[in-house]
Amino acid sequence: MKKNTEKTTYHHGDLKKALMEASLKLLKEEGYQALSLRKVAKLAGVSQSAPYRHYPDLESLLAEIATEGFKLLAEQLKKLRTQFANRSLLQFRESGIRYVEFALKNPDLFKIMYGNQIQDHSKYDTLIAAEEETFDVLVNIISDCKRDGQLVTNDVKKTSIASWTMVHGIAVLLSGKQMMFRKIDFKNAKTITKEMIEHLYLGMKP
Repeated sequence: MKKNTEKTTYHHGDLKKALMEASLKLLKEEGYQALSLRKVAKLAGVSQSAPYRHYPDLESLLAEIATEGFKLLAEQLKKLRTQFANRSLLQFRESGIRYVEFALKNPDLFKIMYGNQIQDHSKYDTLIAAEEETFDVLVNIISDCKRDGQLVTNDVKKTSIASWTMVHGIAVLLSGKQMMFRKIDFKNAKTITKEMIEHLYLGMKP
């Protein structure tokens, strides 16, 4: 009887998709520290051994979650390319705002994407590809800004790294309510980010 029950749970729909949906739900409701293969299996309605078909350990599941996070972030940044077509400087500003908003709306997902829960990102090819795809969106935006005469830079990639680093720092400080951002609420975060990015690109204006 037990064997039949396990067989039923193993074959309900797309197992990997069900596990990922359960992981993201658990992450949102209980935080990243609550994540375990056992809890994910229970929430997905599958046997405790089922997750091991796709994830040999918790870190491999976290890497998949981080990959999904970068894909979601890349999607949001790519939408700016269409939303603000032919307005590269506005794309640049809005990309920073979207990045910070993503971090504030998805704090636990953001921690997995950038935290030390995954010891070596290079072990996971899909994760590296998702990270690079996300970064490339910013590189393309800044490249367009240079082409349009909106920003002056001798090295688009280095400027992209510097911009990403600054915005990431703002996101971390805001989400952790640290230092000068202790009393800033979510409503004001967009304004703060906008001002910081404008300060950044004013220094690169022709």
